[in-house]
Amino acid sequence: MPVFHFPDQGTRRPAEVVIDTRRLTMRNAADWQQQIVAECRRQRTLTPAVFRFLKGSGLLSRCTFLASEGPAAPLRFCYIGAPTVGVLGRGWARSVLDQPVDRDPHTEFARRVGAEYIEAMAGGEALFNRFAVAGLGRPFDYVQALFGWSDGGRRAVLACIDVKAPH
Repeated sequence: MPVFHFPDQGTRRPAEVVIDTRRLTMRNAADWQQQIVAECRRQRTLTPAVFRFLKGSGLLSRCTFLASEGPAAPLRFCYIGAPTVGVLGRGWARSVLDQPVDRDPHTEFARRVGAEYIEAMAGGEALFNRFAVAGLGRPFDYVQALFGWSDGGRRAVLACIDVKAPH
């Protein structure tokens, strides 16, 4: 059951969205997240080999992938993994798949996570963060290892997500 529930907005004021983001080191990442980051570093550019690795190792379903078509094009949700669908729901996933990230209906949450995507794409290094989220339904925690690419104006980011027990 997704954590998002949209009550009748005419009868209730929306809850304040509270997002606590903590930067951690890759040493804190799960083994499978470290394996994905190591493969992305080994490949150095986004190639089909990255996806062959993810599929072959059975890790693709734990990832969410976003990419742009060119320099002026926005990031789009290209693949949404099971942990993300489990937290945000199938309806949300269907509504944003192949859509620009700025169409995500959870504006504040998308803005905060989007800032991490931008940093991962610009820096060329993996990031590892813990998010504690409240105000979007049941509170939830997750950690994500991010690896981003930027090549010739085309951008992409791979989020390796592990949802933790609610806080």
